[in-house]
Amino acid sequence: MNSHEHINAFFVYGTLKSGHLRGGLWPCKPQSIEPAVARAALFDLGPYPAITPGNDWVLGELWKFSPSDMPRTKTVLDQIEGYQELGQGNEYDRRVVDAEYQTWSGYHTEKAFAYFAADPKVLEIARPIPPFATALNRPVACWPDSLSKVPASFSEEQ
Repeated sequence: MNSHEHINAFFVYGTLKSGHLRGGLWPCKPQSIEPAVARAALFDLGPYPAITPGNDWVLGELWKFSPSDMPRTKTVLDQIEGYQELGQGNEYDRRVVDAEYQTWSGYHTEKAFAYFAADPKVLEIARPIPPFATALNRPVACWPDSLSKVPASFSEEQ
């Protein structure tokens, strides 16, 4: 059994968040969407962000799905994010993060898939986004910030 088969959530931090350009492209209805944080370094690539391994807290959303909806959700999001398992030239790589979130019963941690920048060369021209806000009692980096150019349409992403 693949150790990732039990993961039923995605941590998203950019255009896949609710109310953003790709927020309506999710193929299945989530069981819940929670504000969450994960450890990474956040970069602004212009019309969208990317994360890399890092020690900052990045603010995003934790989208939880029923196990039966995960295969379709993974397939569609992999296409959106330019990820092919064992593929070359990926725009993003799908990895597992520990996403932390808060409910009425306290703080929780859940394993979730997240998309990381696949090519470090892309980050050479990217703008780092340092922590500048507070969420879940932590300093967090989040996209968009005051310098981000948030696309209103897919044509603005090019």
